[in-house]
Amino acid sequence: MTNARRLVVVVWITLAVAYGLFFSFSIFFVPLIQEFRWSRGLTAGAMSVSAIVQGLFAPLAGVLADRFGPRPMIITGVLLLASASALASTIQAPWHLYLYTGVLGALGLVALGWVPMGLLLSRWFQARRGRMAGVAFSGMGFGVFVIGPVTQWLIAATGWRTASLILGLAALVVLLPLVLWGIRDPAPREAPATDRARLAGAATTATPARPDATLRDALRSRAFWALFAAYFFTPLAVFPVATHAVAFAVDQGYPPMLAATAYGSMGLMSTVGRAGFGVLADRLGGPLAATLSYGCTAGGAAALLALEAIPGAGWLIVFAVLFGLGFGARGPIITAIASERFAGRRFGVIYGVLNLGNGLAGAIGPWFGGVVHDVSGSYRIAFIASIVFCACGSACFWLAHRRTP
Repeated sequence: MTNARRLVVVVWITLAVAYGLFFSFSIFFVPLIQEFRWSRGLTAGAMSVSAIVQGLFAPLAGVLADRFGPRPMIITGVLLLASASALASTIQAPWHLYLYTGVLGALGLVALGWVPMGLLLSRWFQARRGRMAGVAFSGMGFGVFVIGPVTQWLIAATGWRTASLILGLAALVVLLPLVLWGIRDPAPREAPATDRARLAGAATTATPARPDATLRDALRSRAFWALFAAYFFTPLAVFPVATHAVAFAVDQGYPPMLAATAYGSMGLMSTVGRAGFGVLADRLGGPLAATLSYGCTAGGAAALLALEAIPGAGWLIVFAVLFGLGFGARGPIITAIASERFAGRRFGVIYGVLNLGNGLAGAIGPWFGGVVHDVSGSYRIAFIASIVFCACGSACFWLAHRRTP
């Protein structure tokens, strides 16, 4: 196995465990509200705090990754995320949940997530960025597929506190040795052969090298703000549905394990979607691939609306397939577009600032879904809004793609 392929495998496994652990919050959501009788808006607010923290610290993560390299960041992220899960087993009050899940877990995720991994992949791959980012980031969905049902099984067998502790310790044991072994920056000679050939060919042309993009350059461009808006609308479309999907299915009378399995299957389909839409982005262009992925997300939200109106477990399957295909698919596309438009030594900080949009909207999404249910007794308005935000996000990709005359 070449070093480049090993890197992709390690990134894939790391993101699978990390994001599977993080998104297991949707499985813990039900026993938390059952035990403490907190409102859904208050409980889901922990994910909103998490999104705020991720958004605020993403630019700092970019600065630190540019200066010290992605590896120290990712190791720190593993320690923080595993500690957050272990400490969550001691929750007694809402501020505990907000501190462990909303702050500590978020810091861990931002330290090993999109920003350092996106920077790492941009250093290893000059060509096929959409495809390689899609393949590497597809691990996130597989982690949800495996860890979602495992979490529900552990909760049923041992209780939610023990389940949280076990998951945290398991993440530490798996990820820390893996990251220490496999995560590092490439030496110049280690770039994949296809990328070396491309770079060598580019060096022989008469076209001078493009200067490194700066943050100021990015902030002055329409493409940056269009991608920022896409990152903003995407969590508004995704998080009100993803955070509350398990609770919604349980509300409709389905067993928790069936709901968790559907949620996990959604994660499996997102593995296919991230990789597949990454390939489509390279072949058909980012805007068309993103639009198709938003169509899947909207279709999944519509399936849950249909489940409420016309009960039937088949709608859970439709939701898992469609919503899963779109879940997380925009991230690799944005990574590929941004790394092409804003390549250079400052890409980490540019990408970090770009992630502010994701954090701001991610703070609203989970809380919005919970408050809608607390006020109306239904998630209907939240799911309809998800479909609208899908259309908004799709338009942003087309704006980012247009070249300024």
